[in-house]
Amino acid sequence: MESGFSQAFQEELTCFICMSYLTDPVTISCGHSFCRACLHLSWEDSQLPFQCPMCREPSQQKGFRTSIVLKKLVSIARQAGLMKYLSSEEHRCVPHKETKEIFCMENRIYLCQLCSDSHEHRGHRHCPIEAAAEGQLEKLLKQMESLWEKIQENKENLEAEKRLITLWKIHLIIREEMIRAKYRRWYPLPSKQEEEHIECMKKEVNYYLKKLRKSEAMMVQKSKELREVYRELMVMSQEPCVVLLQGLDDIFRRSESIQLSKPLAMKPELYALALSGLTERFN
Repeated sequence: MESGFSQAFQEELTCFICMSYLTDPVTISCGHSFCRACLHLSWEDSQLPFQCPMCREPSQQKGFRTSIVLKKLVSIARQAGLMKYLSSEEHRCVPHKETKEIFCMENRIYLCQLCSDSHEHRGHRHCPIEAAAEGQLEKLLKQMESLWEKIQENKENLEAEKRLITLWKIHLIIREEMIRAKYRRWYPLPSKQEEEHIECMKKEVNYYLKKLRKSEAMMVQKSKELREVYRELMVMSQEPCVVLLQGLDDIFRRSESIQLSKPLAMKPELYALALSGLTERFN
């Protein structure tokens, strides 16, 4: 009976998308709950109204608030699993035969109370394992939140760059038509000066188009890198507490490093060229 209840309880705390414990759980309008990161990635390329990944009911929501109750329940379940793991005979403190309930922040190892009071660890910073695991997870979630903001910022810049490229292509066509129309007023047939003027204008426009496409390519690459690190962080957030406590310094450094540099959208300006052929005609 107890085993069945425990299993049912665990199922209610499982995300339908990743099939792991809910991490930073959010509840949408239909009542179903998912990991915030799972929902972000699931809805990222969708248009309003979004659909619930579970029941397909439409949802207009964009911003989410963390479900405090679910988060606490998941925390209790995760910590219970950690303590069960550490209290097993295999992982008990060998010299003292006691459960390891303390985490040494310097050596990143689990200690029993007697080990933490020993000369070897007395000067180190110690913390109850449950609190250490909770703190590590919160640090991970903040890193994910910051990274997701950078992903959205880069996405907006990329969309702006694509719109600008389209506008420049249209501008090239309109500019050519305008130049030809002005020359037509004075020359009934295409002239050498007209073609030279258009060729010069096209070179200038294509010069900026090349720069815009290069900038666009950099943003696309940046988007891939940001998402790759975000997915790594998401996978780590779903790991058991015992894995989180082993240290995430490397992935944190990579996440912070990739957020420092960002390709900026270009704002090119096309200058009007003198209509040299018409100037000669006027003279």
